[in-house]
Amino acid sequence: MAIVRKFVRNPEIVKDLTQEIFIRAYLNYDYYTETGKIKSWLSVIANNKLKNYYKAEHYRNERIEFVALEDFTKPSEETPENITEQKDFTEQILKIINTLPQKQRDAVFYSVIHNYSEYEIAAMKNIPVGSVKSAKHYGLEKVKKLIIQNNLVNRKVNDMSKLNKQEAYALLYQYAKGHISSEDKTAVEEYMKTDGEAANIAEALRELYPKLTYARDDETTHYNLKFGLSNGDHICYAFVSFRMEDYQRMNEYLEIHDGYTPENETWLKCGYKGASYVTVFDNEGNKIEPEHYYDADKDHHWIHAKRMKRVFSVQHINTVYYTEKKGRVSFSAINKSSLAPNLYEAKTQNCMGNAAKSAIYLALPGEATNIRMIRGNGILDCGKYKFVYADRYVTAEESIFAECTFNM
Repeated sequence: MAIVRKFVRNPEIVKDLTQEIFIRAYLNYDYYTETGKIKSWLSVIANNKLKNYYKAEHYRNERIEFVALEDFTKPSEETPENITEQKDFTEQILKIINTLPQKQRDAVFYSVIHNYSEYEIAAMKNIPVGSVKSAKHYGLEKVKKLIIQNNLVNRKVNDMSKLNKQEAYALLYQYAKGHISSEDKTAVEEYMKTDGEAANIAEALRELYPKLTYARDDETTHYNLKFGLSNGDHICYAFVSFRMEDYQRMNEYLEIHDGYTPENETWLKCGYKGASYVTVFDNEGNKIEPEHYYDADKDHHWIHAKRMKRVFSVQHINTVYYTEKKGRVSFSAINKSSLAPNLYEAKTQNCMGNAAKSAIYLALPGEATNIRMIRGNGILDCGKYKFVYADRYVTAEESIFAECTFNM
């Protein structure tokens, strides 16, 4: 009855449907297996009965009503104004959820309203847990997007589109390249109004991006763009491209499994050390959900794609490593020199671990003058920042260095 009441408000119809559900359960009890939860088994029967109820000819013109999303939208205090506002907001949210594709709608309702776990929903629907997770994720993303598009965000969820520092900085390179959703673009632009350093980085990246060079499609391209932030944190925008010979099979698998990669295969593996926040994007700016591993012997972290939208014949992995000052492992350094007043030393290096066209770019302040190269290819002036860089083909064992001194 509790399940039916979530979907039907007429108490008499609730009683009738509940009775029919238990009659059906009684008649089919021989098919129930003791290994499963009887709650889940009854939920499947209830779900099927409710589907038939809404499909019935004499109910087609009846407006379907669902319970309010109290857990999403509790007002701050129970004033008459808040109650009226809450009711209107809830009705709008319900309309949005009802526009979702069936799988996503079911996953959102059962998880959020019914408070079922993803495993219980999978058992009820007889589908993989991964399918439930994917449907729930994409369903909630669509709900969030439609909330903002319908301007409901200003009334109840003002913080939904706000980004914290790490989230915003992770999107700056995608923003500079134009590979970003309209929702994230708006959020980044709002964030940059309050953080001039972020705006300067985005401007410099926009100028640097067209100047980057790439290897052939059958070769590996790799580069790191590194910034030291004024608060002592570091951020690195890393890029790797390589050919995927098996991309068609991979895409077929993703289609069947709602974007989840096989548990017994490692897709798009890369490593890092010391970062506190890692974000991964594909060729088109879609986020790749990473699976994290830690190698204690080497004190090294590894990630590979856990869920992704698609695989490309020439795959791009855009990874953002945000490293907080405390306990960080520095991947680059700009230090004041003891040799002369106003003299600074800048140095960065990288070992790709594979044969590749490898490059590293270290951001220097735009005010830097008298830049003298020690190792590397040169300097690129990108307005708010100048970049000391090195760019060449390397073997798997070779490291690449960019090093200079400058005045400021």
